[in-house]
Amino acid sequence: MGLKRCTALPPEEFRESVFGRRYLHTPAQDLAEDFADLFSPQGLEDLISGGLRTSSLRLVRDGVEGDITRGCIPESGDAPGTAPFPSTDGIRAGLKAGQTLIVRSLHRFHAPIRRFAHELAAELGHPVKVNAFVTPPNSQGVDLHFDVQDVLVLQIAGAKRWLLRTPPLPDPLAAHAWFDVSAQRRKELQDASQPLADLVLRAGDSLYLPRGTMHSPMTQNELSIHLTVAVSRTTRHDLLTELVRRAVDDDWLRAGVETDQLVADPDLARRTLREAGERLAALGRDISTDEVLWAVRKSAFHEQTPEPVPVLPVDDDACADGVHRLRTGVYFHTACVKDDVQLSVGGRRVRLPAAVLPFLEGLRRDPVADLTGLGAALGESNARKVAAVLVDIGLLLPPSVSARPAGRPDGARAPSGVVPRREVVPRRESDPDN
Repeated sequence: MGLKRCTALPPEEFRESVFGRRYLHTPAQDLAEDFADLFSPQGLEDLISGGLRTSSLRLVRDGVEGDITRGCIPESGDAPGTAPFPSTDGIRAGLKAGQTLIVRSLHRFHAPIRRFAHELAAELGHPVKVNAFVTPPNSQGVDLHFDVQDVLVLQIAGAKRWLLRTPPLPDPLAAHAWFDVSAQRRKELQDASQPLADLVLRAGDSLYLPRGTMHSPMTQNELSIHLTVAVSRTTRHDLLTELVRRAVDDDWLRAGVETDQLVADPDLARRTLREAGERLAALGRDISTDEVLWAVRKSAFHEQTPEPVPVLPVDDDACADGVHRLRTGVYFHTACVKDDVQLSVGGRRVRLPAAVLPFLEGLRRDPVADLTGLGAALGESNARKVAAVLVDIGLLLPPSVSARPAGRPDGARAPSGVVPRREVVPRRESDPDN
């Protein structure tokens, strides 16, 4: 599992005593395995020369952005403004000049890291993003700062020194992002922190930093490659933001206010703010927590790319005959609507027979989809059709792609779902904002 690769602590102990609380440096000899299968110097070379666009790359030195497009030759036929393919000569020159190369969003396109990110996100309950940092000797990409995400650093090659200072602001949010505040505010925050640690990460080491921990990484006499695993925590502020968004149904809260009157009458302003707070509190007591939590979770994971699905058409009969599996990295929600169950998968929804609900809930316990119970509830033919719908909506992966018969039309579509005694075409709807 993902956490076991990053720390020597049992996952539950890490979550209870370390996660969000304190930094943790784990030497390579204390970890069960290294990170060679996730990323490597050769893997970096293959990615850079294998078709990445410059939009996935950055060059930075001392916080100053370099020109990643230097030496690039535009591809004929690209739309205006399309990021070009990188120039390996230009990147090599940038590294030689002391610039740090950042490879962004490896969790989207690098299969080993994508699988690792899905595992880690499932264990921690928060979305995960992964970038790679390549820093030449005696260089520094970014000076002392803090991040608004929890960070796991996995040292891939070489070594890097990390100077740590205590968080000057507990649990900072995106609004507190270090590079978005004034220089004066950054000085105040730095003065409010205290020295915490001075350590060197060597190949195979890991380092965990709670969000807000100030850090200043720099290389010494050798090139360093490390992965930064950013964990974006869901917060109480996110819950409150969703609650405010749902308060649009309150007529009183939608009514206009005369700000000049509120400025002139502080007591009126205070009473207005107090009533707004009381109405939110009442909404918090009465609202469906299930719907609020799904909305917050969907928003948190909206950039988390699930496991890829086959892009070529798949034979529906072949899908039904094998073992289906829950798509890794996909999150779903179920709600009872009249005599049906409404299934939401990301931004897509479909209404299915209520008899499908136990099958869907079973996927939360075991990703291997046993269609036996579904067949008993719906009949074998109907179960196959529902399974095809679940593949089509992106919840399940089909058991076999190679079983697709030759000559199946590319435009073939999955059949509609059917319930016993009556034919029902599952209704697909765009997911509303709430």
